[in-house]
Amino acid sequence: MDERRIPVPGWSTAITQVGFHKILVRGYPLEELIRNLSFPEVVFLTIRGELPTKEQARVLDAALCAIVDHGFFAPTIVAARVVASANPQSIVPAMASGILTVGSVTVSPQETAELILEASKLMREEGLSMEETARRVVEELRSKGRRIPGLGHPLHPDEDPRASALKEVAVKNGLWGQSSMLYEEIHKAFVEISGRFLPINIDGMLGCVLTELGFEPKEMAGIAAISFMPGIIAHAVEESRDIKLRVVEGDYTGVSERHLPPDFIRR
Repeated sequence: MDERRIPVPGWSTAITQVGFHKILVRGYPLEELIRNLSFPEVVFLTIRGELPTKEQARVLDAALCAIVDHGFFAPTIVAARVVASANPQSIVPAMASGILTVGSVTVSPQETAELILEASKLMREEGLSMEETARRVVEELRSKGRRIPGLGHPLHPDEDPRASALKEVAVKNGLWGQSSMLYEEIHKAFVEISGRFLPINIDGMLGCVLTELGFEPKEMAGIAAISFMPGIIAHAVEESRDIKLRVVEGDYTGVSERHLPPDFIRR
């Protein structure tokens, strides 16, 4: 063991080995990655553990471009700009606050992927067709009052152009498989059963594509956050240039002004 390395008892990792003049990411010297790989390829390697094929790298590249920004309509950007206005000296707190808005309501490929995996398990264990599985999933979720993740967007009621573009890249590169087709059947069943059309949004499409790439649902939330990061940085810097605190003037709906009873007045 190199005496200049300080081991941490009880800690271990299969991701990176760091030593004197050595940084190995999944076994590969980092300098080799710097010289030869693209950022999507390094992201794939670091998270999944192996190098991607050319097609996998292209589709992940498209996924990382998919939600680079959505302006003031995204709570991610609103949160980042509010914090940047309060702390203009550094954009790091704003970046952190923006990432903290990533969840089940927005930027949520994780929930779509979890649904795909549950539906795939149901189809496999009960020997159902894709259509039967989709109807079973939709009926069960509706009976519990739960929404279908990855559907609908107030600004894109007919088609989410980001989702369509990402699917196009996945299909072109041979990465539109059973998981994605099953989710499309779930979408179709939802429209038929509910009588309401909601398009597959970019979160839903990311859930499909990242599942085809072999990522786990929890990893997908992080990949979505990486995609959003350039927009967060740009907005945080723009906000910090104008030193003015962002505040919200909301309507007060509580009781009218009142005063403490005499018994509570300290003499």
